[in-house]
Amino acid sequence: MLILDRYIARKFLLILFFAIMAFIAVFIIVDLIENLDKFINNAYPTRVVFEFYLYYIPFILVLVFPVATLISALFSIGGMARQNEIVAMKAAGLSLYRILFPLFVISILLSTVAIGIANYLVPGATQRQSEIHDEYEKNRPRSRRLDNIYIRDEQDRRISIRYYNIDSNTGHIVSVREFEGNRLKSRIDAKRISWKDSLWILQDGFTRSFDEIGETAVPFTKYYFNQTSMHPENISRFVKRPEEMSFSELRDFIKDVKHNGGDPDRWKVDLYLKIALPFANFIIVLFGASLSAGQTRRSGAAMGFGISLMVTFIYFGILTTAQAMGHNGRLPPLLAAWFANIIFGVIGITVLIKARK
Repeated sequence: MLILDRYIARKFLLILFFAIMAFIAVFIIVDLIENLDKFINNAYPTRVVFEFYLYYIPFILVLVFPVATLISALFSIGGMARQNEIVAMKAAGLSLYRILFPLFVISILLSTVAIGIANYLVPGATQRQSEIHDEYEKNRPRSRRLDNIYIRDEQDRRISIRYYNIDSNTGHIVSVREFEGNRLKSRIDAKRISWKDSLWILQDGFTRSFDEIGETAVPFTKYYFNQTSMHPENISRFVKRPEEMSFSELRDFIKDVKHNGGDPDRWKVDLYLKIALPFANFIIVLFGASLSAGQTRRSGAAMGFGISLMVTFIYFGILTTAQAMGHNGRLPPLLAAWFANIIFGVIGITVLIKARK
């Protein structure tokens, strides 16, 4: 039985490898053509352009894994069905569930790998891309106001600001937390922060220190906060978008937003998507393998590719729509992130149950 498992897995993985390589090449070429004038006008060195797209690959991988696994499932299992290999396996006493078992195992492993890439490689790589943008695009217009800032300075303090005005160098609803290992050591909360005379001034708040005995809180009207690497001219460099944060960082940011009285639901959608999108590999393989197992000789490779494109557009269309509805509060965050997976999972299970065993 292991021989048959290896045979099916090898077919699937070979197509998967070429599909991923093709998608990476297409993404990079299309993006390069679109941004070529920007690279030339801002004097990007060739080495930096190469580095920029090298850091782009982890994001591409997470995005194309579901599409690549779908194509692999349709072409590998569909090809075996057209060659009557599936019929021969069933005649030998194997059920369809047993035939597809290696693909389900591989898809779960791929989902695990994708979750790791999304949470450990994508945040750092995306942040590095932003740093390259900031370094070479000196004249790029900046937004005059930044909302929901989450910063980790070089002293590893976690600083959150509900909104910050770039023109006046002032922010409102500020929290500065310092940790010792996993233990919260001290915390500063203030209504306002401003930059004057080369240092930050916090106004109207409390300093809190925590030890084994308990909490000590001291109110202040004005507090000078100067031991930080955060400065007005580079504050946007510290600001992280959801895709630049790991799961744990985004979860901490959501706690800060909620603690400061903000609505964290739009951020929760992005948090849940960090798991839902990588897990789509299993859902898509379940759907694609079940669908392709019933193909006949009349179903050629062109039809398999056409089905792949159609399913891909429908899946990402539903995913994007549900994400937007989650951001707007029309869907609960958890449902918005998992909506596309739920739909395709139900369809895949239904097709698998109704397929000829």
